[in-house]
Amino acid sequence: MVARQRRRSPAAAGQVRPGLIAAFALAAFLLGNLLDGPGATTTVAADELPVAAVVPASQAKPESAPRPRRDADARLTAKLRALVDSSIETAKRESRGVATRENTFISVHVQELGTDGALVSIGSARSVRPASNMKLATSAAALVTLGGSWNFETRFEAGGPVENGVLRGDLIVRAGGDPLYDHTQHGDVSHLLAPVARELVAHGITRVAGDVVLDEGTFLEPGPGPSWPDASQYWEDYCALAAGFTANGGCVSALVTPTGSGREALRRVRPQHLDLPLRGRVMTGWPKSRLDVRVGATTAAVTVTGSIPEGLDARDYRFSHPDPVGLFGACLLGALQDGGVRVDGAVVRRRGAPAGEPVAVLSSPLLPLLTPINTESDNAIADQVFFALGKAITGEGTREGGARAVGAALERLGLETEGWVQVDGSGLSRDNRITARQLTALLDAVLTLEPQIAQAYVASLAVAGRTGTLDDRMRGTSAENRVRAKTGWIRGTSALSGVVETTGGRLLVFSILVDYPAQAGGLNTSVFKPLQDSICVEIVDWQDGVR
Repeated sequence: MVARQRRRSPAAAGQVRPGLIAAFALAAFLLGNLLDGPGATTTVAADELPVAAVVPASQAKPESAPRPRRDADARLTAKLRALVDSSIETAKRESRGVATRENTFISVHVQELGTDGALVSIGSARSVRPASNMKLATSAAALVTLGGSWNFETRFEAGGPVENGVLRGDLIVRAGGDPLYDHTQHGDVSHLLAPVARELVAHGITRVAGDVVLDEGTFLEPGPGPSWPDASQYWEDYCALAAGFTANGGCVSALVTPTGSGREALRRVRPQHLDLPLRGRVMTGWPKSRLDVRVGATTAAVTVTGSIPEGLDARDYRFSHPDPVGLFGACLLGALQDGGVRVDGAVVRRRGAPAGEPVAVLSSPLLPLLTPINTESDNAIADQVFFALGKAITGEGTREGGARAVGAALERLGLETEGWVQVDGSGLSRDNRITARQLTALLDAVLTLEPQIAQAYVASLAVAGRTGTLDDRMRGTSAENRVRAKTGWIRGTSALSGVVETTGGRLLVFSILVDYPAQAGGLNTSVFKPLQDSICVEIVDWQDGVR
């Protein structure tokens, strides 16, 4: 197995409604960022966001005042319907009749930002699997409900007195659902955990005489989600388990660097202090030999083995760890030791541990995680946010708690939730349901909030032809660098939803959801991705119905 790399208060007379202020600010942001050159920065830190106008959070809710309304565009609708019809015929032909007009459904919804009424609506009220487009709901709910300055917090308590530098008892750790992930560090989390040891030392603790107790509280027991892919895929990074505690998003990262032909390649496995032994070896082959690196982790060991041709750049592989809580415990124990805090006992799991004296807090910001969620489509990070959102809003870090929290956020935004079903944050489960109309309504609602939220949201999306899961799509077309969107795929589902800056300078939101027979393999790449890209080109070139 080879790892894959991969509503609203009435406005006073003469005033502009807050949502429209935000829309104008967003337009300026998009014009300044979507249309930059190839080297444009697409990840925007919270303190770097351009803010033209900021609406107080208390006002950042849907308005009851009517918005401008657009009628359907017959010309654009006809063009997109023709593309849809043609793609279904192509799918039927390429699948040898497995995909048919009766079992293949394509939903398309397009509207102008800040307006009511759809420019295009094709089957858009049908509730279907969204695949990773469900991440749009998860990340929007987190931003709207928690805010852009919210942090995950993992709290440390002393379960006994501190005497002469020794904690005479256990060090109790309360779960906060932190993914403990830095996508720039190839799996290393030591810099994220180092502050804990510093805080403990500052509190006078250099030795823990008892155990490190990991209290998962109300977070769910880590395990595969409902209607996940089959167990043969559980080793893949996209099946990494979410939990109250984890590290590196529940994954192991292996960097393999070739040396000289016939010699062992260098293997660097992260996170540091990994709790499993490393097995296998990777040999360096001749320059034209086959790249065949196999990776995986079980409860017994991490394996990185195979061959890599001489002269290749180092290859980074990411795959799931079987026990995210255990992984966190091992990384924490190592970080404490590195930071001068000795632990005499072991790392143990115990729910409902008695309260102790607060001695440290590990705080990690939400905002930087939006990029791995929406640009790179990291499932485990999205699920961590989903469960942490559930814990923060409902007190339950479970699937039910997360769904209630997202539902409350959607209602706060004035969105209809009929047909919406969410069981995870990532969209990996085949039990999730949403409509294309709901997705465009979600995008429109978030992008017409105060600019800081709107800009953070749109900046997290992949850019056509440039970044993330869209880096190789729509290149050389008018849609390149004018589309920010979220991709999605699971067997039998293909999705693309986002925002477009047209060649005429208009902002449109769109959603394209495809539901087809799961056994018709290969159609996503050969038929449905090209369909989505062609639709995006038509939308980008739209100018009030005239091409």
